[in-house]
Amino acid sequence: MNFKHLLYFRTLAEELHFRRAAEKLNITQSPLSIAIQNLEEELGAPLFLRTQRSVQLTEFGRLLYHHSLGILERIDTCEQEMKAVASGKAGQLRIGFTAASSLLSPFPALIHAFRNHYPDINVTLKEHTSIAQLRAIGERELDVGVIRRPQRNLVSGISFRKLATDRLVVAAHRGHPLLEKAEIRIQDLADQNFIFYPRKIGVGIYDQFIELCGKRGFFPNIVQEAQEATTIIGLVASGLGIAVVPSGLQFIKIPNVAFLPLADDDAETDLFLAFRAGEENPRIAHLIRLAQTAFHNQEG
Repeated sequence: MNFKHLLYFRTLAEELHFRRAAEKLNITQSPLSIAIQNLEEELGAPLFLRTQRSVQLTEFGRLLYHHSLGILERIDTCEQEMKAVASGKAGQLRIGFTAASSLLSPFPALIHAFRNHYPDINVTLKEHTSIAQLRAIGERELDVGVIRRPQRNLVSGISFRKLATDRLVVAAHRGHPLLEKAEIRIQDLADQNFIFYPRKIGVGIYDQFIELCGKRGFFPNIVQEAQEATTIIGLVASGLGIAVVPSGLQFIKIPNVAFLPLADDDAETDLFLAFRAGEENPRIAHLIRLAQTAFHNQEG
């Protein structure tokens, strides 16, 4: 039993007239008659009682008609769902993010907009470090990640799409002498104690800031490491040291912490979407389009 024969049968069962059924199917009566005969031979029982004046369903035909409705409906539903997935209107999208990126206001705005625009896409959010995201993308456990692009080539076959450029700022205790300066540059931080992300988690800002300090002839004295941005800012409030973070984290309001912009032209970091290179996934294309809007509006 094939789909075409079942469709022909259902149409004839509803019309109970060969000519009308053939016209509805946009075929001649001959292939319709042959299809019904083949179907009857395959199933081993007559489906219609035919006379010169009428066509009626047999008991066997009524049973098959009942089943045909569900079968053809499921086939139609499958076809529609396949088309929706192929066009990027349905399916699954697994998005990775870092704890810090989730604190930036454009991120929740992006996820909200994506869910509104594509309600039939099942969005799964997974928090990972940058390096874990890149590995998960390469191993097809994630489709896309929101990361600070690492300076090192950690995983091959990954493409990046820039979302935004964020200025670097210094987070310091409100009683810190740096607050007395009219302008702060990276060179002014040479003798400071730093609280920073650990390099092993693959946060791009680590290598970037080490390189910025190296250009000024010093290596930062990192006295404490922490993986979470909120933890880093909390430790700054204790007076343990200062931290250099993206300006988007300034809205984290913790008592006794001030954020000071770095005046250096190169004191900035970029946020990216990461995804598998060369893969045509329309859902990722939709996310990129909405992400660029969300982060552009934030910059504006």
